[in-house]
Amino acid sequence: MLQKQQALLEQIRQLLPDTLKPHCIHARLNGTRLILHTDSPVWATRLRFHAPQILDRTRKLAPNLTKLDVRIFLPDAIRPGRKPLGSLPRRTAELVSQLADSIDDDAIRAALKRLSDTSDG
Repeated sequence: MLQKQQALLEQIRQLLPDTLKPHCIHARLNGTRLILHTDSPVWATRLRFHAPQILDRTRKLAPNLTKLDVRIFLPDAIRPGRKPLGSLPRRTAELVSQLADSIDDDAIRAALKRLSDTSDG
């Protein structure tokens, strides 16, 4: 199966402009869909631009293709996501605590107090 996917990837790359070839990093067929993976959102957009030509030429290999999906593959090390809460500078934590003291709403006051407790000093 891996050899088939690698061969498909090489065939797809032959259809792409030279600048795009190294950024198309994986290809597979899933029923009537051709799924291509790129290494960044920018290259995914460029690959989508070429989707009609890719589908048209790839139908010679797989006549039942109806759709091309482009997905972005990012290694876990560089995936965007929620970063852990850091600590506030001491002065900022003091100001947040003072603000919390002036809030009537219990839930908001408690949340601001928890935030002020993350001081680095």
